[in-house]
Amino acid sequence: MAHGITNSDSMFSVDSQRKPPWHGLGVVLDKPPISIDAALDASGLGWGVNHRQVALVLPAGGYLPVEGYKANVRSDNGELLGIVSDDYSVIDNRSAFRFLDALINSDVCWETAGSIHGGKRVFVTVRIPEWIEIAGDQCGTYIFCLNSHDGSAALTSAISNIRVVCANTYNAAMGRADGQATTFKMRHTGDVVGKYDEARKIMGLAVNLSTQFKKLGDQLGREPMSAQSLDRKVLRELFKIEPEMGKRAIGNRDRSREAILAIFNGRGPVGDTTGNAPGTKWTAFGAIAEYADYGRRVTKATNQVARSFEDSALKERGLALVQAA
Repeated sequence: MAHGITNSDSMFSVDSQRKPPWHGLGVVLDKPPISIDAALDASGLGWGVNHRQVALVLPAGGYLPVEGYKANVRSDNGELLGIVSDDYSVIDNRSAFRFLDALINSDVCWETAGSIHGGKRVFVTVRIPEWIEIAGDQCGTYIFCLNSHDGSAALTSAISNIRVVCANTYNAAMGRADGQATTFKMRHTGDVVGKYDEARKIMGLAVNLSTQFKKLGDQLGREPMSAQSLDRKVLRELFKIEPEMGKRAIGNRDRSREAILAIFNGRGPVGDTTGNAPGTKWTAFGAIAEYADYGRRVTKATNQVARSFEDSALKERGLALVQAA
């Protein structure tokens, strides 16, 4: 399968205006699970991570143990997840879920969870119960948690606001709201549980950024912007065409501009997502964010959920240009 998805991967998502994330794969639920155990059952992530001794097979027969390393394997099917050092501390799927529960210290709605690359990476998305209204649109505050079992990445939690009308994430704007970090990373070494308090403080500050983000969004919603201005002042700079570019590259950038303008004008792939502040800078930024989250081609190195929450460069640049226009 493409995009890092194997036959050993599974996921769930909550029903929205969109199809299931991975080209129709995964279980779609009518409402979010209300507990960690229910989320694990729905996502198929109930398996754990076991250690195995790493050894070299000798040409003459037998094995030679490799000191300082161990193999992480799935408890359900025995598949290899990765070779890690002895000081690596496993944060299994259940612990990753409970990490979010301890981090937020409140009731949450489990919205998405799944794995890619055969379980080497797992992700969880939860929504804080409270909603905020920005420029007339309803937005929810979400925390995305990405974990790896192959030693390739730290346990990462990121805060984001999601605009319900089109489900696109505004994590770029959250980071720019007052310059504070909205991401916490915890390495798989040392006392993992002892780092919860530090993580909770950082994420607590990030959750408070929703107030700052509301001010930014409301301001953008009061500033008019036409499609012509969006194209001329923002998109032609965001997708700048250089003299040395070939026809294919130029065509790709032209199609990106056209796709964003279509969303801005209420003619995007899922219909009219302009919300309650059409013809404003808020809608312009929303069109860029929707394209960044859903319009770009997903590659073998990415997946839809990770791209929406982790890859914010296009949204950050787009927001800066919209504000300056």
